[in-house]
Amino acid sequence: MNDQPSIAVGAPEPITPLTDAEKRVIAWLNENSSREAVLADLQDTLQTAIEIELATIPIYLFTYYSINREAASGENLEAPQLFANKAGAVIMSVAVEEMLHMSLSSNVLFALGGTPRHYRRAPGQYPTPLPYHNPVGPKGPDGQTAVLIPLSKLSFEQLWHFLQIEYPEAKDVTPEDRDWDTIGQFYSFIRCLLCTKFLSDADFQRGPAERGIQPGNYSPNNIDTVFPKEKFDPWKTAPPVPLPGWLAKDGHPRAAEIAQFTDCADSHTGPSALLTIATVRKAIKAIDTVCDQGEGAPICGPKVDPDDDLSSLEMSHYQKFLTLQAQFAAYKDTKEDLPPYSDRVAPVEPTVTQSELEAAGLIYNFPDNPTTGIYPIHLWPISAFTSACFQYMLIMTETIYRVPPHQQKLFFNEGLHRSMIWVLDKYIKTIRKIPVGGGKVMAPTFENVDLGPPVTAFAGLTYYGNQAIAAANAILAADPNGPLASVMSDVIYYIGVAISATSADGHPMHLPDVAEYWSEEEA
Repeated sequence: MNDQPSIAVGAPEPITPLTDAEKRVIAWLNENSSREAVLADLQDTLQTAIEIELATIPIYLFTYYSINREAASGENLEAPQLFANKAGAVIMSVAVEEMLHMSLSSNVLFALGGTPRHYRRAPGQYPTPLPYHNPVGPKGPDGQTAVLIPLSKLSFEQLWHFLQIEYPEAKDVTPEDRDWDTIGQFYSFIRCLLCTKFLSDADFQRGPAERGIQPGNYSPNNIDTVFPKEKFDPWKTAPPVPLPGWLAKDGHPRAAEIAQFTDCADSHTGPSALLTIATVRKAIKAIDTVCDQGEGAPICGPKVDPDDDLSSLEMSHYQKFLTLQAQFAAYKDTKEDLPPYSDRVAPVEPTVTQSELEAAGLIYNFPDNPTTGIYPIHLWPISAFTSACFQYMLIMTETIYRVPPHQQKLFFNEGLHRSMIWVLDKYIKTIRKIPVGGGKVMAPTFENVDLGPPVTAFAGLTYYGNQAIAAANAILAADPNGPLASVMSDVIYYIGVAISATSADGHPMHLPDVAEYWSEEEA
């Protein structure tokens, strides 16, 4: 724990003091660089930050979707299902914060007059290094130090790869924008650029703050970041509604009474987690939030605090994953390459094993690092639509900065929320029921498929969707009452939500076509 006093939940946190190493880098930049060079470096480094966060999001989502969180009802939950639910909530909580970090870096870059790029900027193949990461890092599950992160299902080994991603920065380590060892070290370099003598508030007003991604578009928790700490009665009404007389007065507690939220309301710097930027100080606060939440814990005392916020209510990403890993039975016999200032987490009881989780149907048997090409050819279009939808989400993220402020909330809800929650989430949960041979089931591939330039991207998404619908209809025609009939019907339905859904009165309810915000010259 750090030696600074805790603060009230929800209160804004102070900016993390500069380390001696950061002060030395800032002094060097002030002496040897120039305003033009610092501005150029800052834009380049912020785009790299976007791509670092974007590299982690598919990795975490892939492992999240390998978990079956619905294998048992609340009153029947046993230790393995409770662990699976907790693991899912923790992994999704980190993925949500990585999306926040990508948005914060994007907002700072936009404020500088830059153009945040997301479309087709995810890794081209897996396992993948993180952009500009030192290829040698902390030991992975195979004892090797190459930091290559796979797309893989939940396992003790995959959590170890997560620890390689989130390894916290050491006290007073030198900031680096290339060959960095920890993500915190990389963001520390951004903080140094922001603190040079060359920048003023006016530099962060080139992109209007009202066109940035607004604070109201982010929530630290959703239904996927909540988990039950014990068995519960799913049939009991949530308080304070009176219980009907026919319900038993004893038994398990209500769901609301045992629900655990993974992210805390105060685990950020500034008045809100998602900031729009118009000053140097706000830019620094945005980068501080990234570091506070796990990309290198802040240095507040004599050592790096393993918790990310001054009220110490939420663990850093590294600590979240280490605590999950500590519940695997294999943990007690393993010696991770822990940071020198980090205490080893005690084994968490009751322990679970991989075979136990798989035997209980809690982990889908995803192939490692899949591409569409490894699946049976008649399933290729169904797989490819997952990647197409993911890429269209990234195009919509770029488009937000072009949407008039009074329309942004509607665009965000109809675009990003609908694509993430009502299309991609449901579609992946559907395709993971499709066998692909060798005892494996279909997993998302998150490939950089080409939808064409943004002005015609919705047509590209529609093309992929129609190809997948045709493939699903062919499977239905061949075996209309077969084991995949309902799965294929769901595939067709969710694609329709993305590309062709309309209301009863003919109002479009599909994902928005972004063409009106782009020109044909912007390829």
